[in-house]
Amino acid sequence: MAFRDLLRSDGKGPKLYRRPWSETDNPLVAEARAQTLAIQQLQLWLRLAYSALALAALLGYWGFTDGKSIPAGIAGVVLGVFSLAVVIILRTGIANGRRNVEAMLETLRPDKEQKTQEDAPSA
Repeated sequence: MAFRDLLRSDGKGPKLYRRPWSETDNPLVAEARAQTLAIQQLQLWLRLAYSALALAALLGYWGFTDGKSIPAGIAGVVLGVFSLAVVIILRTGIANGRRNVEAMLETLRPDKEQKTQEDAPSA
């Protein structure tokens, strides 16, 4: 049988089947994958919050240096404070989420690897 015959579909699906990430026998792996995807979404929101923070800095600078646009400067400061609060919250959530996923994956490690790390002399 040739390799192309293995890949050929007979209407029921391909003969070589690879399970997606969402399908796994271990629920801890599925949860770690779901949390990793959630962390990636939070990183997207973090980039947007950084953009809003940069926009707020520009708006505040323009509003207060022009002299005629004091309301724009105040709006920039308010937007900047709000964006900074969102950035702090998102960074904290992402860091805690990463630690949580690492802890979940640490419990899945085989005992051999954990014992060799524990037996290693500490410097």
